[in-house]
Amino acid sequence: MAEQMIAGLIREVLAEELAKLRSEKGALPAVPLREERVTIANDADIATFIQRILKLSEDPSERQMLKDGRIAFRLAAGATGPAAAPATAGQAHRIERGLLSERQVDLLPRQTKSVLIGKQVRMTPLARDRLRQRGIVIERME
Repeated sequence: MAEQMIAGLIREVLAEELAKLRSEKGALPAVPLREERVTIANDADIATFIQRILKLSEDPSERQMLKDGRIAFRLAAGATGPAAAPATAGQAHRIERGLLSERQVDLLPRQTKSVLIGKQVRMTPLARDRLRQRGIVIERME
């Protein structure tokens, strides 16, 4: 029950942020001032991450930085999410489900030569263009 409520809140926040981005066509994304590493491997890690965001939002200046995208959250080394498996330099990066965006393509290691895409993966047009620009081959998994 709590997980559904959290998922609903996350969807609402994402919808609001996407609407803002669409209304600000041509606006450059904010450059993060600070980057925080997080580990999300189980439900307890999700709860810890949410508590961290709530704590940050208590301070008005931190809350504004969160709203403006000036705090970036990145998965800690060794942390694995359900959508992607780690890739070694020069090898294929594997994505089994979810949405592949341009931002995710930009985060791929420079030596990545191919991306293995699962049947459930959707890709934005900008992600596809960025993969072509970088010379990364897109392969669908069976």
